[in-house]
Amino acid sequence: MDGKSVRVISTPGPPCWKVYVDGAVNQRGFGVGLVLISPEEAIIEKSLRLGFSATNNEAEYEALLQGIAMVQKMGGKAVEMFSNSRLLVGQVKGELEARDARMQEHLSRVKRLQSGFDFFNLSHVPRSKNTHADSLATFATSSAGDLP
Repeated sequence: MDGKSVRVISTPGPPCWKVYVDGAVNQRGFGVGLVLISPEEAIIEKSLRLGFSATNNEAEYEALLQGIAMVQKMGGKAVEMFSNSRLLVGQVKGELEARDARMQEHLSRVKRLQSGFDFFNLSHVPRSKNTHADSLATFATSSAGDLP
């Protein structure tokens, strides 16, 4: 070192939520799983059974929409979301086109909701890194009644 001091200036961003989402469709039903991690690292797990039939891709969108809504209800302004659906991530990022009218509607709902954040990012994760949300989504399909 030449003796000169080095300073690092860092401006902290808004407190950021992390949300892992997954959808599940099988012969028993339709569900979504969410794992929300608050900026303070509190973990919230959610299994939601969908009250309507959906394709697997629509269930993935429903999981994303539920995650966004939950973070907004808790006052979050920054969120980093993770999904193992390449289609979902590609469409939201504009890398893939939503051709089907129902998928276009889901995509436009996501775009409307994400504009309410100061920071929003959606990343693809391998299925092996999303097993918690996947288990919660599968659990939602296994219960005929309402989940607690």
